Formats: sequence, structure tokens, C-alpha cells
Amino acid sequence: MALQRINPSLYLLGSLSLLGQPSQAADVKLTPYAGTEFTFTDNVDRTASDTQSSFITELDAGIEGTIEGSRGLISLDYALRYLYYTEGEQSDELYQDLDFIAYKGLGRSGFQVDASASIDNIASDIATDANADVISGDTIQSNEAEVGLSYQTNPLSSMDLRSRVYTNVINNEDDIGNYTGWGGNIIYANGRSVRDAFWRLGAFYDYRKGRDDGISTEFTRLNEIIGLQTISGFSPFLRLNYENYDGVTDSSENEIFNWGGGVRYFIGRYSYGEVSYNFSEDDVNSDFWAGAINLNPTDKTRFYFEYDKRIKGDSYAAEIRNRTRRWTNTLTYTESPDSYERDRFVDGGRIDEIYLRKEARWLSELTLRRTLYSFSLYQIDRETLESLSDLTDDNSRGVELDVDHQLSRVLSGHIGYAYERYDFTYISTGDESDDYHSFSLDTTYFFRPELFTQTGVEYYTRSSSDSENDYDETRIFIDVRVEF
Repeated sequence: MALQRINPSLYLLGSLSLLGQPSQAADVKLTPYAGTEFTFTDNVDRTASDTQSSFITELDAGIEGTIEGSRGLISLDYALRYLYYTEGEQSDELYQDLDFIAYKGLGRSGFQVDASASIDNIASDIATDANADVISGDTIQSNEAEVGLSYQTNPLSSMDLRSRVYTNVINNEDDIGNYTGWGGNIIYANGRSVRDAFWRLGAFYDYRKGRDDGISTEFTRLNEIIGLQTISGFSPFLRLNYENYDGVTDSSENEIFNWGGGVRYFIGRYSYGEVSYNFSEDDVNSDFWAGAINLNPTDKTRFYFEYDKRIKGDSYAAEIRNRTRRWTNTLTYTESPDSYERDRFVDGGRIDEIYLRKEARWLSELTLRRTLYSFSLYQIDRETLESLSDLTDDNSRGVELDVDHQLSRVLSGHIGYAYERYDFTYISTGDESDDYHSFSLDTTYFFRPELFTQTGVEYYTRSSSDSENDYDETRIFIDVRVEF
């Protein structure tokens, strides 16, 4: 791996100016740390047969920090990891991890600048091994950076205006999916003080250009709704929607435009149901009915469901959110176009193709006095709009359950289970699938607040439609870390 040297102090020094007069207003917390981890694995190469055990020594060093000032924040987590193997095909390697976020409000103008950067080690190909990590190998380093400028008015007044422009760059170790991009979005809606009308105008644009092949993708969307507002009665409105996706193909079916009229019935100040009839001015959809329901009785509870027409026909959006003192549940469903998504790369597919991503997630957390239960369930379907590669679709779904328990003031335990399934559809070979299971059991003990150790066992298994890709692996580890 060609290591790109990054000095984390440059992020701190270069971003202090975002906070303004840090010596007077900034609250600085910096925590350097170092540690070592010893891991034994009975199948370091993750093979179906002729398994090879190995003892891995990992040396860690890094820094965590936050700098918080007036209307601004900097958060940094940077680490270096060196892995040494006694056996196996993997070579000794140095890895980097970075998570950096900064933002600063520009006085009371409503403007805010923001910046972010990350370094992650991700699976090189999710069809080869979606659960690949730095110990098993088959990972690549992915670097991302973004800078933005946003503006927001006071939503309690007569106008609610939110906007942001940004530019970003992605650089991957294997040069697959490298791109530079820019874009922006704006939402203009009525403020809460307006009681006789409602409106919402949304505009979104995103441009990405491959740094190696020069191929670009563009996403454009405009939507508008405007109507009369009656708090307890029927409210007529007009709406329109325009979308255009340009990329490696320029099909007329990647552009839609429709408009129509409808009626909204307000159940309460922020709760309503609506229905509309829309006239289609494109070659994709015929005229259609659309509707939505939004129930928002309190700040802690919301139910939203929408039916509409977009690219590829029927489109849905949903959100269910409920929060009590101990239990939080959030369920969402979204559909959106995307491209150049490196952490979903599959050999045989074109990363610069535009695809429609349909994602559903359920997150649930139950917090008790000494125990935290976390549950998540997801499904992601990706369908290319007009495939020019061997891969036409890839879908995944999974479930994860974690239990964290505080046994004493210095000792805590964790039990985790995760299941994921990946399905791939190829023109040449048909359908292929992979099932992954993982189990983990570990404890953390604090000798002192700045010195702690973690020990545990992990088990990974993969069952594939190609039996040569099957594997089972058990890891035992102990990790010691000291903070300065």
C-alpha cells in the first residue's frame, strides 16, 4: 500500500481560524494515545480449505480532540496502525484512519463554513469479501475531503431559507472511483409565522467527474408546492417536479417532468394528509395520482408516508420516528440516484454508471440503567438506470444486535451479532449470493481512566453460492491502550 503521509496537526492549525480568537473563546481537548493489540486467528487468509493460523501484532498511535468555540467546532480522530503477521499471505502494513469535521458560523449573518475529511480502509470488492478488514486483507484506502458554505434564516419568521454549496474530492488507493465534484441545494419555504399560505421550493444539483477517465455524472432535481393554508380545513395547492440524470448514457428516460393540482387537509398545525392529480410531460410516466400523509403531533413523534412517480415509475418515501425517555425508534425509506460509490464496488460493474438506490432502515435503542440494547435492520437495492456492464443489480440486507452492559465502575461487557446477505445479478453468469454471520464477545477493563484493556473473541462465517468462497474464522484478541 502506498502510504500518503498526513500530518494531523495541519488540520488543527489550518482550522483554528474557523473558530476565531480561540485563546479567548475556544475549549480545547486533545488526547494523544498509544496502544498495542495481539490477535490470534485460525484462518488469516479466509480460505475454504488448507486454513492457515497466524499471530498478528498491531501497534497503534493517534490523537483525538475537539476544539469548541463561539458558533464553531472542530473534531479530530486520527490513528496510525502497523500490523505484523507471523503467517499468511498478508504482508506487514501501515494503515491510517481519519475522521475530521469542522464548522464555523460567520457571526450572526446566517452563513456557516464547514469542512470534513476522512481516511477509511474499505473492502476492495464486496463480491470478493464484503466483510474484509485490515487483518484479513483485501482492503483499499479511501480518502475523501469536502468544503462547504451554507446559509439559513430563522424558520420562526415569515421565511425559512436553507442552502448550501460544496466541492469535494475522492481518491482511492486502487484509482477505482476517483472523482472531483461540486454541487448545491436550496430549500425555500414558509416560516412558522405564516398562517394563510404554505409553500416549499427545493432545488438540488450534484456534479461528479472521474479523475482518470473524465466521465461525468449530473443529478438535477426541482420540486415545488404552493397553496392556501387553513388550519382546520381543506387547502388547495399546485405542485411540479423535474428530474434529470446525465451520465454515461443520455437516455430520454432519465428525464421527467410533471405538474398538477391537489388538496391538503390539515389535521393540526403540522399534521396533514394530501392527494393530487399530476400531468406527465415526459416519455417515462403517464398521468398519475400522488399523495402523502404527515402526522407530527409532538417533537418526539412523526409518521410520514409519500407516494409519487419518479425515474423508473412508482416512488415511495417514509419515515416513522418515536422517542421516549428510554426507547428510541426510527424507520426510514428513501429512493435516490447515485454513482461513484466506492464502498459498494463490484468487479464486473461500472462505478461511473448511474443507479437508483432504494434504502430502508430501522434503528432501535433501549437505554436502561446499566444496559444499552441496540438493534438495526436494513435493505439496500441498487438498480442501474441503463446498464452498460456485466453487473445489472446488487442488493443487500442485514440485521445487527448489540448489548452493552456496565458490570461495575471499571468493567463493561459487550455481546454482538450481525447477519448480511448480498445478491448480485450478472448478464453472463446470472445470480450470485453471499451470506455473512459474525459474533463477538468482549470486555473492557479500566485500570485507570487513561489506561484500559479490551479482550474478546470474534467469529466470522461466509456461505456463498460459489463454495470456493466459503470460510470460517475465529479470532481471539487483547488490546491495551494508554491515553496521555
